[in-house]
Amino acid sequence: MKQSQRIIKNVLAGGIAVGAGGVLQLAAVVFVARSVSVSDFGIYSFILAFAMFFQLLADSGLSTILVRELATRPEKMSETLGAALSLIWVLTSVVELLILAILPFLSFSLEVKVLTLAMGAATLTVLHCTAYGAALRSQEDNELHALGYLLHKVLFCALIFVGLRMGFALVAVVLAHLIPNILLCFYYRWMVLRLYARPKIRIDFAKWKYLLTHSLPVGGATMVRLLAQQVDVMILSWLSDLRTVGLFSGPYRISMAIRFIPETLAIPLYPMYSRLAFNPDAKSELHVAYERSVKFFLLAGFPVATLFLIFSGRLISLLLGEKYLVALPAMQLLAVAFLPFFASSPFPFLFTALHRQRFLMVSAICSLVLRVGLNFLLIPIYGYLGPCLAFFASETLMLLICTIKLARLGFPLSLIKIVWRPLLASCCIGGALYFIKGASLLWLIPATFGGMLIYVLILFLLGTFSDRDLRLAKEGLGFLKPLIAKWSGQPVPLK
Repeated sequence: MKQSQRIIKNVLAGGIAVGAGGVLQLAAVVFVARSVSVSDFGIYSFILAFAMFFQLLADSGLSTILVRELATRPEKMSETLGAALSLIWVLTSVVELLILAILPFLSFSLEVKVLTLAMGAATLTVLHCTAYGAALRSQEDNELHALGYLLHKVLFCALIFVGLRMGFALVAVVLAHLIPNILLCFYYRWMVLRLYARPKIRIDFAKWKYLLTHSLPVGGATMVRLLAQQVDVMILSWLSDLRTVGLFSGPYRISMAIRFIPETLAIPLYPMYSRLAFNPDAKSELHVAYERSVKFFLLAGFPVATLFLIFSGRLISLLLGEKYLVALPAMQLLAVAFLPFFASSPFPFLFTALHRQRFLMVSAICSLVLRVGLNFLLIPIYGYLGPCLAFFASETLMLLICTIKLARLGFPLSLIKIVWRPLLASCCIGGALYFIKGASLLWLIPATFGGMLIYVLILFLLGTFSDRDLRLAKEGLGFLKPLIAKWSGQPVPLK
C-alpha cells in the first residue's frame, strides 16, 4: 500500500471511530446524568477528573515517543515495546500508590474513596492500551486501532446501560470504565503478537532513561496545552461574575468540540514524519510533506471557521438556548481563532519526529504566558470577549513561533502564499451563506453542502492544487483495493 493510501485510510478510520465513539460517549454520559442523582453525578465527575489527572501524569507523552521509536526502528519492536511496558508497570504502580496516599485526605465516605481508587486503576489501564496501540499506529494499521476504540465505546455504553438498569449506580459506572479498558488492552496485545512481535518485558534502565527524557517534554507540553484550555475560565471567574463566565463557557465548549477534527487528521501523519526525519537523505521529502500538511489543514480549517462564523447564532439557539444569544460575538471570535489552531495541528508531531520536543514545550509555555497576560489585560475592558481575543493571540503566536523555528531548521514555509486562496474562497461562500442564514434547517443543510462544493470549485479555479497534489489525492482514494488484498492474505510478522 502506498503512503498516500495509508494516510487516507487512517484519516477515515480515525474520523469514523472518533465521530461514532464521541456520540456513544456523549450518550453514556447523558444516560448517567439522567439515571443517578445530581450529587452522585457530581461525585462521578469528580472521581473521573481526579483519575484522568493522574493518568496524564503517568503517561507524560510516553505513548507519543513510542510511536516514533517503533515507526523508525520496527525491527526492534520486541525490545523497545518490552522495555516500555515494564516502565509503564512501574509508573502505574507508583501513581496508584500516590492516589492511595491522597485518598485519606479527601472528605468523602469510604465508598467514594474506594470508587476513586478503582477509577484510578481504570484510567491507568489506558496506559497499557496506548503502549500496544502505539505499535499499531506506528505501523499505520490505524483501522485496527480504530476498531478497538469503537468496540470499547460500544461495550462502555452497554455496561453503563445494564449496570444502571440493575440499580448498581456508581459501582456500575466505575466498572464500565474498568472492564472495557482491560479488554481493549488484551485486544491490542493480541493484534501486536499476531502481526508484529512478542514484547520481551524486561528491566532496561538505559531504555527507561531514554524514553523518559524524550517523553517528559511532550507530556509537559500536553499538560500546558490542557491548562491553557481551562485558564480562561479560571481567570474570568476571578475577575468577573458567574453570568459572564457562563456567557463565555457556553460558546467556548461548543467551539472546543471541533478541536478533535484537526487532531484526528494529524495523527496519521506522525509515522510518516518520523520515518522521513530518521532518514538524513529524506529532508527534502519531509519539507514537501510538511508544506502539504499545513496547506491541507488550512484548506480544511477555513470552511469550518466560515460556517461557525456565519451560523453562530443558529448554533447558540439550537444548542444553548436563546438566553445565550448575547454571547454571539464570542462564538464568532472563537470561530476565527480556530484557524491558527487548525494550521498548527501537525507541529507537535513534526517537532517530536525531529527530536525537538523540548522546543515544543517551550513554545507551549510562551503561548500560555501570553494567554494569561492578555486575559488579565483584556477581561476588565472587554469582559467575556477578552478570553476569545487572548485565545486567538496565543494560537497565532504558537503558529508563528513554530513556523520560524522550522524555517531555521531548514523547512521554510510561505504562509501568505498558502493562505490567500482559501481565504478568498471562504469569503465568497461566506458572503453567499450570510444572506440565507435565517432560512430553515431544511434549506440550510443542502445550501451548506452546496457552499462546500463551490468552495472546492473556487480552489480549483485559483490553481490551489498542483498536478502532484491531484495525483496523490487520486492515488490515496484508491486505498480500498490494497487494504482488502492486505487483510485477505496471511500477515507476515516483522523479523
